[in-house]
Amino acid sequence: MPYISLYRKYRPKTFSDVVGQEVVIKILKNSILTGKIGHAYIFSGPRGTGKTSIAKIFSKAVNCLENDSGDLCGKCSVCLSNFDDEIDIVEIDAASNNGVDEIREIRTNVKLVPNHLKYKVYIIDEVHMLSTSAFNALLKTLEEPPSNVIFILATTEFNKIPATVISRCQKFDFKKLTINQIENRLNYILDKENKTIKPEVVELISQLSDGGMRDAINMLDQLISLDKTDIDTDDVYNLIGDVSENKIFELLKEITEHDVKNILESVDLLFSEGKNFINITNRLQTIIRNIIIYNNSDNYFSKEYEQKLNNFAKIDLEKFLDLSSILFKLSNELKKTTNQKVLVEIYLLKASLIFDKKNIEKVNKTAKISQNIEINKETKKDNEKEIKINNSLCGADKSLKNSFIKEYENIKEFLSNKEYNSVANLMQKAIPEVVSEKNVLFSFKNDFEVVLFDKNIIEIQKLLKQIFEKKYSIVAVNIDEWNDIKKEYIYNIKNGIKYEYIEENEQNEKSKKTTILENTIENLFGDSIINNED
Repeated sequence: MPYISLYRKYRPKTFSDVVGQEVVIKILKNSILTGKIGHAYIFSGPRGTGKTSIAKIFSKAVNCLENDSGDLCGKCSVCLSNFDDEIDIVEIDAASNNGVDEIREIRTNVKLVPNHLKYKVYIIDEVHMLSTSAFNALLKTLEEPPSNVIFILATTEFNKIPATVISRCQKFDFKKLTINQIENRLNYILDKENKTIKPEVVELISQLSDGGMRDAINMLDQLISLDKTDIDTDDVYNLIGDVSENKIFELLKEITEHDVKNILESVDLLFSEGKNFINITNRLQTIIRNIIIYNNSDNYFSKEYEQKLNNFAKIDLEKFLDLSSILFKLSNELKKTTNQKVLVEIYLLKASLIFDKKNIEKVNKTAKISQNIEINKETKKDNEKEIKINNSLCGADKSLKNSFIKEYENIKEFLSNKEYNSVANLMQKAIPEVVSEKNVLFSFKNDFEVVLFDKNIIEIQKLLKQIFEKKYSIVAVNIDEWNDIKKEYIYNIKNGIKYEYIEENEQNEKSKKTTILENTIENLFGDSIINNED
């Protein structure tokens, strides 16, 4: 006997077999009991939620010869007949029969009386795939339908159905099934098949199916086919080509421990296995969300899962929120890049810096860049960056800034220039905050772009010279630093504290290593990766 897939074997044959969609079923059963049968229905909802199954059940229920409950009696010739052999019930796949000729054939056939049933039923699956001309042809049939014909239009993309068609149909919304509903059905199937699988595996299948029963049962079918005595969650992830839960936790641990070497090795392994980095990023986000829930509630997760979350419970929540922000940006950038591996490496290394104590101390020190403008000038000469900030503020001129910004628009002309394209891309993100005759202070949204600025400062000066035909002494800070500098500047001006110009020491800015991140990335990837970022 040929093998029958579990999904086909356990497909519901009556309304009482259906899992979920209680509202839809109640209305359809009542319409049968009261004899108020519509001529056209739209079943709309995600895949695997029962649209076609309920359409088939309804098509038989309206024709049941002994129907006193709104469901199939299971005894009459209609209920006992093979659905595929019933000539008065026609199922059409609009994905492969989407032309006007197929719909015209239906228009011709609907004029014929049913062969032996009370109603002739047409089930058009994926109806949104019909062409415009096919929809127009269908519309004419829906406007003046024969009394013994019923149309059921099933779709996963309701928004693609013309409003003229929608207005002539009764619409039913099919909801995603809950994890609990899917778990119960899978356990029922396992019991019938005399199979045993760990509860956590069944739960994972239910979660990964995203509310679709068909996907869940098909996944279960494949796992049973592995013929293993001890199927675990890793088998589920391997089945769908995803990364195991333990590996995701391991990657998060590497990030929170600022373990650069293992982060790179993990990314390299995942890339070589062809894993989906967008999915990995989203699953890291999910764990962060679960950590937050775990820290603020009791008994929300299983004991085993809580043990995994507990390893991260003592980490500052703010750090996880910062990590989540970086992962969100990474997820968006991955959709646009052709070099996912390098992008993931850079973003995860950047994320790991959030948890690096040495870097935190350095960032805190930098954030206090302008605490006291009147400190000893000799000491100040040791900090070239502070000197440049001071000198920019010393000669700040609004008219110079306006002129600079106007001319700065010309940077777009260098985006396709082979020599300057990388720094031009970077400087498009820079905001000129302060401009004097010789100095310009820029701000960036984040520290990483400031690092790239400092790394490429010589090339940026050359680019600005191309645009303005003069050499500027330039400096960059992140937006938070700029806000602090601006507040102090306003305070000092109001209180009569003057800024005095300090001679700058010409240094080879390119050779300076300003942050741990810059050292790490250059050592691991070389200058080319940094210079060509973006």
